[in-house]
Amino acid sequence: MSDSDFELLRRWRDGDAEASNRLVARHYDSVRRFFEIRLTHAAEDLTQRTFLACIESLSKQQLHTSFRSYLFGVARNQMLMHLRSASRFDGLRRFADTVERPSRKTSLTGVFARCEQQDLLLRAMVELPAELQMIVQLYYWEGMATAEIGEVVQAPASTVTTRLARARELIKRSLAQMRLSPKLHASIVRDVPGWTRSLVDAQGRRPSA
Repeated sequence: MSDSDFELLRRWRDGDAEASNRLVARHYDSVRRFFEIRLTHAAEDLTQRTFLACIESLSKQQLHTSFRSYLFGVARNQMLMHLRSASRFDGLRRFADTVERPSRKTSLTGVFARCEQQDLLLRAMVELPAELQMIVQLYYWEGMATAEIGEVVQAPASTVTTRLARARELIKRSLAQMRLSPKLHASIVRDVPGWTRSLVDAQGRRPSA
């Protein structure tokens, strides 16, 4: 039987290098993906900070029913701290406006999208508020249950369900504002969950540099 994630984390805290390598290998891609869509240029640094912060916050693990909810709760805190820091640096801008929105030239398409529908869906996702985008990613990309996500965002499962519905509505609204052809628009809107899930599959198939 493989060691549990929490056991590996405890061993890492105690200086076991093999345990740290195994734990990071299991979850690195998911954590980096969590940051990459919103904070592309800081994703690598924030991913490393998250794993280190997991060790520092290990005493709080009993508040979580799964390692993933613990891990992404730490990742969420790292993201919000980064956004708040950027907001203070910018002075007048609210932290929600510090998102690194991709231009057409620096699009995330090469990372996540493999077809036009995926590219358009990704553009709509980038426009979501940070908390809604987190919930969408954890639900559709990481396959987490609403109760698990609730532990991450510190909200009841019912609230997570409501926010998911709100996120889907905002995605559809963004798509409607893109002036797409009726056929293309319909092909995305009739299966927003399916196209959202497909983005992580495309990301997994991206060519190596």
